[in-house]
Amino acid sequence: MRKDRSNMIDIIRKIPEFYKKISRAERLEIMKLVELASRQVKPCDVILDAGSGKQQYKEYFSHAKYESTDIIQLPGSEHDFICSLDNIPKPDNTYDAVLCTQVLEHVEFPQKVITELYRVLKPGGMLFLSAPQGREVHSEPYHFFNFTEYGLVSLFKQAGFEINFIKPNGGYFWDLAKRMKSLPRYTSKQYKNPENTDKISICNRLCWMLIVPWLFLLKPLYKYILPTLFFYLDALDKKKLCTLGYSCYCTKSGISKSGG
Repeated sequence: MRKDRSNMIDIIRKIPEFYKKISRAERLEIMKLVELASRQVKPCDVILDAGSGKQQYKEYFSHAKYESTDIIQLPGSEHDFICSLDNIPKPDNTYDAVLCTQVLEHVEFPQKVITELYRVLKPGGMLFLSAPQGREVHSEPYHFFNFTEYGLVSLFKQAGFEINFIKPNGGYFWDLAKRMKSLPRYTSKQYKNPENTDKISICNRLCWMLIVPWLFLLKPLYKYILPTLFFYLDALDKKKLCTLGYSCYCTKSGISKSGG
């Protein structure tokens, strides 16, 4: 009996990690790219985390010289310099590697940014970049683009990069799961408007009253049951044309770096 209870406790402890994996599938794919970058970057290398926000990946490059930049200095971050990524105040051939995750959709001129990242990389330098394809508008008005594989290929080739891989982050079912989980929040915020007192506001409040029970009653279905099912069904999607986004690994023309 005691052994059975111990086994049950172990299973319960693993449940949060299990659902974390399922609910953050795209995030885990991006982390694979970061971990690849961490393995490829050598102790003597200099890496730029371009558009790093709060420097959440800094610890992965503690073995190298890590620099970060963003367009603003966020609370809790200490960037080495502040700049727009289409005008980086560094000489040509400065960095051995550049990491740029989920940033490209927020720049108005992505080709200029990719070309600038190419410029500051040394010959043979590495670019690790992720970009969304299926993402709702966010951080508006500074969400300018989502990207297809063909668009990314065009950007990289025009800049001069050699493409090592462009991998989709999931397929149709992962995309569907993410949209389903965000549906209540996406819908409710459009009708929750308690400050106005006009007829439209009254209508909004009525809609909100109808939505609230739905949010709670269906929460196990849209947040746990269906995402779990869709996480595994995604293996059925071989083409991955309807994807959350892409993880990309490119090299600047020149002497290639070895990696593992």
